[in-house]
Amino acid sequence: MKTITKHQAPLELSHNFVARDLAGYELTFHYTSFPGKIDAFMLFYLKKGHIRAAINLGEYDINPGDLVVLMPGSFLQVLECDDNAMLGMEGFSSELLNEINFWKTIAPIVERVFKSPVFSLNEQVGAFFSNAFGVMKHIVELDHSFITTAVAQSAMVVAIETLHNAIAKDMVKGENSARHNSRQQTIVGNFMQLALRNYRTHHQIQFYATAAGLSLSHFCNVVSKTTGTTAQKIIMNLIVMDAKTQLRSTDLSVAQVSQLLGFKSPTTFNRYFKNYTGMTPQDYRNSGND
Repeated sequence: MKTITKHQAPLELSHNFVARDLAGYELTFHYTSFPGKIDAFMLFYLKKGHIRAAINLGEYDINPGDLVVLMPGSFLQVLECDDNAMLGMEGFSSELLNEINFWKTIAPIVERVFKSPVFSLNEQVGAFFSNAFGVMKHIVELDHSFITTAVAQSAMVVAIETLHNAIAKDMVKGENSARHNSRQQTIVGNFMQLALRNYRTHHQIQFYATAAGLSLSHFCNVVSKTTGTTAQKIIMNLIVMDAKTQLRSTDLSVAQVSQLLGFKSPTTFNRYFKNYTGMTPQDYRNSGND
């Protein structure tokens, strides 16, 4: 087991749809010393080894048989990775997502994914995902021109519907199998979708409560009860993770990062960032630690 300390350029999708095996060390090249933002929709099935990763609001131990579901706009940081770790991967680009009704497709599991993006599958469901990823990988290797938008969309629907059915039949292990009120699921799912698209421009929770058609107190209670954290903390996490990415991976000045993230002044941004991390944005940029 090695702790990751290096960082290289973000993992990019070479086509609208990608299916391939991914060695753990490849993942560590891309998401290491600070959170990296992912614009694609990505699925990872861990075949062997162990990975510890920070995904959005939490840290997760990922073991063989686990499926990781990363929504577009998610933040990923690999903290530890076994040398022999091996994953199957399917990735759907942001361009492809814009061509299809992605949010309608993901709706049945969206709240569950935002609460915990790592699903521990039983042997039967795990074998299905391993084989399904293998089939799509083989098609891509044979001739990528076979992967039309319709074929890529079908691969996504199969994966999502299979996971949804596995959840409904308690074929996933751990807290992921807990059931929640469908109305609360819808509210939180819509909130997370809206938050990922608007956290740079709308920092106030009232905006999201109004969009949900709820009073501020009712909205906050629903989010807190369903996710285990507050709506304000969710927005704060998204802002700070984005800030960390910009400070470490771009040459933008602190003032430019502040403007990009919707703050009225660099001073306000500095105070906000320091309140969350304990250091100023410039100190964070200059430090070698996350």
